[in-house]
Amino acid sequence: MLVSGNGDIYESIAPKGKVVNSVGAGDSMVAGFLSGYIRNGNYEDAFYTGLCAGSASAFSETFATIDKVRKLMTQMEITGR
Repeated sequence: MLVSGNGDIYESIAPKGKVVNSVGAGDSMVAGFLSGYIRNGNYEDAFYTGLCAGSASAFSETFATIDKVRKLMTQMEITGR
């Protein structure tokens, strides 16, 4: 869940997958969030990209590739309020 400074709420169920190595998953989440925000200046995209980047990293033996992140992004649902 992400609550923006103006009160917008974004939430999503984490993608399903098998955790292989969680080392660096949080850092990948932050990097994905920043990448999404820089790309569009949009909190929803930043939230979505961060969630998928962190998850893809946890589902990989090493850091996730962009292809793995994009694959997860096609499987996610985000609810904005």
